[in-house]
Amino acid sequence: MFNRLIRPTIRLRLTLTYGMLFLLAGAFLLVLTYVLLNRALRDPGPPQRGGDHGQESAIERQYTPAQINALRKEERQSALRQVRIQAWIALVVTSAGALLLGWLIAGQTLAPIREITSHAQHASEETLNERIDLRGPPDELKELADTFDGMLDRLQAAFESQRRFAAQASHELRTPLAIIRAESDVALAAPDVTEREVNYATSIRDAADRSERLVDGLLALARSESTLRDSRRVDLAELAGDVVGEQTDAADAAGVELDLDLGEGVVNGDRALLWRLIGNLVENAIRYNRPGGWARLRVNTEDANVILNVENSGPIIAPELVDSLFEPFQRGSTGPRSRTSGHGLGLTIVRSVAAAHGGEVTAVALPEGGLSVTVTMPGIGE
Repeated sequence: MFNRLIRPTIRLRLTLTYGMLFLLAGAFLLVLTYVLLNRALRDPGPPQRGGDHGQESAIERQYTPAQINALRKEERQSALRQVRIQAWIALVVTSAGALLLGWLIAGQTLAPIREITSHAQHASEETLNERIDLRGPPDELKELADTFDGMLDRLQAAFESQRRFAAQASHELRTPLAIIRAESDVALAAPDVTEREVNYATSIRDAADRSERLVDGLLALARSESTLRDSRRVDLAELAGDVVGEQTDAADAAGVELDLDLGEGVVNGDRALLWRLIGNLVENAIRYNRPGGWARLRVNTEDANVILNVENSGPIIAPELVDSLFEPFQRGSTGPRSRTSGHGLGLTIVRSVAAAHGGEVTAVALPEGGLSVTVTMPGIGE
């Protein structure tokens, strides 16, 4: 804490520089003034006799010339001593004022840099549309802020181009995949189909189904990373109940028991994307589980935030691998794999959809095996 307070920031260095320059200039001025004053008060020599002033004659009659010179020298030294004392007091006071003024001026001068730094620290993929738009004269700081804004423009264009490519490529892949699936269905429906042809056609159709799910995931990911198109009031608890209702058959087939705890949870968002978010969590909880396992889904409101939690039993996951599960095409390193396993986009889409709704996602590996995923989003009142 103490080190942070005295760290050599630019503002502190500028303040010390201003103060040192003022101190040196003030000291030089005081020394020069002292020298000139000392010369002005130098000993004028022995007093002249026969002056016209009666007072001076009285002094000359009372004191000897040596005594008069001693008195003058003492008065001159006393005056110079008072000048030195007052000058140093004035120098200390004005130096303190100069340091304070330098601190304020340095802070005002560096305020644009603090604004640029704060914007750079909070810049992320979700805030690329925000700009500094620094106001002020066309100086070096304004040029720096404009350069940073230009860099954000290029980054935003690159990200949007990437998203458009993913969406367009996914749309283009739908047609050939649909043709492949239709051809495999026709082959399976043929009356003279052989067992070998059935195996081939089934494998092709399974591959087409997996590819279609991958395309759907890419489309959902591209859409969730763009601006929300359909934002409205959504009851997350009701939506979660509908999603789980559609996954009941899959849970029964996998031997997984589903448990629901649905409280209140109303958010403002895209219903289709929120459906995909909950669906991906429930699908993962069923798919990466064990026979006879369990999966729990809870929705409630805490401190104006809607909390959605999905946790499940399953294989043990190393805590250091949890963060990697949110990366695209990453799946747990343990547990069974089948031809119906996911593509590793589920949690990536969940995180992207949550971020698009102003929320965040956290995950924790359960000690006994399985995963607990919590989605926190801003809620809206009734």
